[in-house]
This record gives sequence, structure tokens and C-alpha cells, in this order.
Amino acid sequence: MPMEYNLLIVGVVLLFIELLIPGFGIFGVLGLCALTVGSFFVMGGGMEAFLVLLAIYVLLAAIIFFLFLYKPANSRWNPFILWDKQKNSDGYTGSGNFSNLLNKTAVTVTPLRPAGTVLLDDERIDVSSFGDYIDKDVIVRIVKIEGSKIFVRKV
Repeated sequence: MPMEYNLLIVGVVLLFIELLIPGFGIFGVLGLCALTVGSFFVMGGGMEAFLVLLAIYVLLAAIIFFLFLYKPANSRWNPFILWDKQKNSDGYTGSGNFSNLLNKTAVTVTPLRPAGTVLLDDERIDVSSFGDYIDKDVIVRIVKIEGSKIFVRKV
């Protein structure tokens, strides 16, 4: 099999590898180079083949440029934006309201170093101390609540 056909096959294989393996684009660039050189030799080489390939790449660059320039800002094709609205009626909720736990006492289930678990009314709750190490089976009081963070002190 002639060299130019081998280059075309290698180029396609390298582009396929680029699709399967996440990386920095090394396989894609090498595959594109192999396809370009293979196409150049399949078209017979010379200035005509070079100009055809140059025209193809300039046309592709122009298309990509205009797609980026004129694409809508809120494109549905953007995979990094969550388009679905998360409503409470669908079961989505934020963090719970823990303000009713303030000044209650609990018993540590695990050592707090400074985070750990306490048992309050037969319910396990993740808490943090203020940097203090508190052993297991110690009575603590909930003294501060910041959103979903619960802070305790040794009684």
C-alpha cells in the first residue's frame, strides 16, 4: 500500500484516539497533520494540491470564526450551563433550617477533630467545633449556626 494511503489511515486512527482519550490534543494535531500530508500526496503533490488544501483550511477557519462571532450568548448547545430550573415543587431544596437546634445539648458519637458527628434526639448530625479536639461520648452544646454549618462547644 502506498505511503499516502498509510498516512490517511494513521490520521483517521489518531483522530479517533483523540475522541476516546482525553488529553491535550496531541493525537488530534498529529492526526490532522497526517491527514494533510496524506491528502497532499494523494492529490499528486505540487502547487495545485497545496492551494486546494490551503483553501480548505482557510474556509474552515472562516466558518469557525463566524460561528464563534455570531453564536447566541445563551446557546442551548453549551454543555456547561444547567438549563433546567430546579424548583421546590420538583423536590429540589436548599440546605435545611437548623436554627431550632441552637442552644440544645447533644453527645458526640465520633471525636471532633474539629469536625465530627453528634447524636441529638436520636438523630446523627454533622457538626464542627471551634478548632478544639473533643473526645467521643462528651456532652456538647450547639452555640452557632451558619447556613448548614453547626458549631458546638464542650459543656
